[in-house]
Amino acid sequence: MYSTIDVALALGTNVKLVDNLVARYGRHELPTGSQGASRSIPGSVVELIAIALLLKRDLGMPFRRGWIVGAELLRSNSDSVPVGTLGTLVYDVQRLRSVVRQALADSVQDRSPVRRGRPAANVKRGAHW
Repeated sequence: MYSTIDVALALGTNVKLVDNLVARYGRHELPTGSQGASRSIPGSVVELIAIALLLKRDLGMPFRRGWIVGAELLRSNSDSVPVGTLGTLVYDVQRLRSVVRQALADSVQDRSPVRRGRPAANVKRGAHW
């Protein structure tokens, strides 16, 4: 399970976009969380987001359609999925998985924990110099 910060760093996007995409398209694939805690995203959903974002960027496919095609690719035993009546999309899913796993490992390693609450005070309040 990865936080939205880890996923955003790994995919080269911002946290708000990842959170919105997961809330809109992947809500049923997430475990239930608690209020105030960072959202935990499984690796399979991260792969799905990556495929949908790449299809949007490279082919101009709408994200919703990319999500559906990505889900079909991840479910299929082959690296191809029919698109339309005469087309077939071939996608190197194993290579994508290895790249996404490496990017996630790097983002988890590079990320420093986010401090919650009030910032630490460096100087005593009310002290005059």
